[in-house]
Amino acid sequence: MNQYQEILSGQSYSTAVIKLPGNFTVPVSYNIAYSFRTDKPDQLMTNIPQDIDNLRTSDQDEYINQIVKLINSSSKNDFERVKKAHDLTALVLSYDAENYWAKTIPDQSYQNTLKTSLSVCAGYANVLKKFCDELRIPCVVVSGYVRGVGTSPTAADKPNELNHAWNIVAIYGANYLIDCTWDSGSMEGKVVEKYYCTNYLFIKPKHLIYSHFPENINHQLLASPLSAAQFGVLPPLKPKFFYFVSNPSIELKKKIHVRDKMTFEYTVKEGYYLDYTVIEMKNGTEIKLDNRHFIQVNGSRHTAYFSFPSAGQYKINIYYLEYGTNEGKGCGEFIVIAASASKVEFPTTFLSTYTKNFEIKSPIEMPLRKGRTYTFRIKAENKSNAIIIHGETFTLLTKKSDGTFSREVIIPNNISELSLGVADEGSSKYLIIAKYKVN
Repeated sequence: MNQYQEILSGQSYSTAVIKLPGNFTVPVSYNIAYSFRTDKPDQLMTNIPQDIDNLRTSDQDEYINQIVKLINSSSKNDFERVKKAHDLTALVLSYDAENYWAKTIPDQSYQNTLKTSLSVCAGYANVLKKFCDELRIPCVVVSGYVRGVGTSPTAADKPNELNHAWNIVAIYGANYLIDCTWDSGSMEGKVVEKYYCTNYLFIKPKHLIYSHFPENINHQLLASPLSAAQFGVLPPLKPKFFYFVSNPSIELKKKIHVRDKMTFEYTVKEGYYLDYTVIEMKNGTEIKLDNRHFIQVNGSRHTAYFSFPSAGQYKINIYYLEYGTNEGKGCGEFIVIAASASKVEFPTTFLSTYTKNFEIKSPIEMPLRKGRTYTFRIKAENKSNAIIIHGETFTLLTKKSDGTFSREVIIPNNISELSLGVADEGSSKYLIIAKYKVN
C-alpha cells in the first residue's frame, strides 16, 4: 500500500518533512495535499441538516460540536477533515464589505461570526481554527500583510501594516497554509462576489509568498524566509498562474525595466494558454493598448512579445484561458517601465488563432512595408488551405507535410491592410485569423 492509499484508507501515516525555522515543517511532496484542491466543495458540507444549521445562530458551540461529529463520521483522514472544515467556513461565511469600508468591524470571534455569517478575514481564520481545535488538528491564526483590496502593483507595499489573517494547520507532522477568506470570494471595488474555490487550500508556501507576507517571518514556511524588501520585488501572482505556467525564461518581478520591447517564454498546461492586456499608465489614467502584445504558440511552449509606444510605465495583466473559449480569468500582473518608444506593433489576432495546433510563425511584427518581401508562415494542422487577402486579391499559401503553410509575398503599394485566412477542406469560406497594417 502506497502513501496515498494509506491516507485515503485512514491508516496511520507519517509525512516525510523538511524542518524549517520556528519549529515548523513542510512536506517533501505536496502531491497528496494537492489532490484535495478540487475547486469543488464537499457535498456533505453543502447539505448540512436543517436542525444542525439552525444551531449556528442560536448555539454556536453546539453547532460546532455537531459539525465536528459529521466531519469525523464521514472522514478517513485529516486532510479530509480539514478540507471539510475549510469548505464549510468558505461556504457559510460572506465577506462583510459594508463594515470593512465603514471601518466599523464588529466582534470577529467565532461565535459572532457564525451567528451573523458575516466576517472580515479575522472571523474566517477564527472559525477555521475553532473547527480544527475541536477536530484535534493543530491550527494557528497568522496575521500579516496581503496584496488585496486597497493595494496596487504601482504603489509600494506596506508589509508592516497588518491587513489580513489566515491559518497554518498541522497534518501528519507537516504544516500547511490555508486562506479561507480568499477561497470564499473576492471584492471588486466595494462589491463582494461570492464564490467557492480551493486556490488557497494547502497552498505551497513558495506560491503564497507572492501575495501574503506574515508578521512572523517563520509563518512563511520557507526554508529561507524573505525579507520585506525581497517580498516587495515579487509580482502579485495568483495560485492559478503557478498551476498553469512553468519554466518561464525570465524572472518576473513586480517592476521590470526594459528598453522598448520585452519577450519571454514559458510552458503552459495542456489545453490552456495565457493572454494579456497592456495598460499605459499616464497622467493618472489607464489606457488599454491594442496591438502591443502577441503570443506565439509552439506546442506547450509559448512566447509572449510586448512593445511599448513611448517611454513610461505600463501594467501587464495576465489571464489564463482554455482553448476554444474567449473569457479569461486573471492570474497576475506586473509593471513594465520602458526607457524609450517602439514603433513595432503586432497583428490583430482573433479567437481562432489560439487553438492547440495553430501558430503564426512569421511575420509577427507590423506595420508591413509596401514594396518589401515577407515570408508568411503559419501552422494550421487541421486546415486544408490558407490565403493572404488584400482587397479583391487572394494569394494561396503552399501547404507542407508538417501542416505549415508558407509563401513569399511582395507587399503591394496600393493597400493599407492585409489579412490571413484559413479554410477547412472542401470549404470555400475562409476564416480570418489575423490582420496586418500596411504602411
